[in-house]
Amino acid sequence: MRKRDVIAVGLDSSPASGAALLWAAEEASRRGGVLFVVHSWNRHLHPPAPYAPVPGPEEDHEAGRELLERSVAVVRARFPRLPVRTALSGRRPEQALTEVAGADLLVLGSAAQRPGDGRLGAVLLACLRWPPCPVAVVGTPGRLSPSGGAPARGSLTPARRRRIRVH
Repeated sequence: MRKRDVIAVGLDSSPASGAALLWAAEEASRRGGVLFVVHSWNRHLHPPAPYAPVPGPEEDHEAGRELLERSVAVVRARFPRLPVRTALSGRRPEQALTEVAGADLLVLGSAAQRPGDGRLGAVLLACLRWPPCPVAVVGTPGRLSPSGGAPARGSLTPARRRRIRVH
């Protein structure tokens, strides 16, 4: 029996993450694989304002679980036959993502508006620096391509057709 490809995707509440989730789901569906959705939080990355109440670990876990549930529901509505697994972690996101075991592809969203604007983010840069497997970076829909034309769309298929190795 042939092993199914595992497409892992990092999830947060950003529009870029949502675009990455749908791109990863489409890629997993196209390959006949499994989608593995990873959400991680670390309260020290984004401390609340000094006057704001500090959520406890239970609230962080519950918010992450709800985000995963909503996101998986969106994927299942579009790809009802796609097997979906999830992971919820309280570790730093880059640690949870670079230690994804057995993934064939890691998909991440990028907040960059255009090439060179410097908003790749610490998590994305860490995953590119220490990739656990090939990494695909997906931008938010509606962004301009590097040439300034139509919105950029990601896919590994054209590269594979031209026999280009994708890393």
